[in-house]
Amino acid sequence: MLSVALIGSTLAFGGVAAVNQTSDGDQQQTAYLKVVHASPDAPPVDVMVKNETVLSDVPFGAVSDYLALEAGTYNVTIAAAGDSETVVFDGEVTLEPRSVTTLAASGEISEGAETTFELVAYEDTAPAPADNESALRVIHLSPDAPTVDITTSGGSVVLADNVSFQNASDYVTVPEGNHTLELREATGDNDGPVVTTVNVSLSGGTAYSAMAVGYLDTDDEPADTEFEVILAEDATNTTTGVQLPFN
Repeated sequence: MLSVALIGSTLAFGGVAAVNQTSDGDQQQTAYLKVVHASPDAPPVDVMVKNETVLSDVPFGAVSDYLALEAGTYNVTIAAAGDSETVVFDGEVTLEPRSVTTLAASGEISEGAETTFELVAYEDTAPAPADNESALRVIHLSPDAPTVDITTSGGSVVLADNVSFQNASDYVTVPEGNHTLELREATGDNDGPVVTTVNVSLSGGTAYSAMAVGYLDTDDEPADTEFEVILAEDATNTTTGVQLPFN
């Protein structure tokens, strides 16, 4: 399902999220898109499509709902919010038919930063979990965090193994309810020291991406953007097609 072609590679999140939504009768030419601003040193931005502002003042950590978009190529310009002269991206974004995707604007834009800015695409069609279960994956988008294993509290259950920056784990099925997750420095036995602990609340019959963003240690980083985990609902595969969590 994942077939997103990007022409250019900088802050292109959200730019196509308000353009040319398709009708229900044109499913074969529809692309489903969810976007997240996960670049911790990037400012809020305004997004222009064909020189028309479609999104304003988009902050770090923002995640869109899925939008049904007409597949095609869009000219996108992105500038610092309220400052159209400070352009951080001017190029084209192409969405292929029937793709279901999260696009994450990740990495850093500051001069001398340790990671480069990239737009990364993740396929969002998880297997549909049972009513009393959830599907969960972890997306590593924290520039200063090490490669991690993810376990439940105390390390009794391994949920993800050896997840490096800008990569995602496979979906796993977990019971619905409240869970404490431990992000550990990756080791062969998944028993490395705990980097940080997060609590998540998962609903039955729902798929999620737990996106680790921000800096673990802001002291030596270009922005004071603290680490957090953003929990976003994902599309699921069902026996009749793709189920999207529209609100």
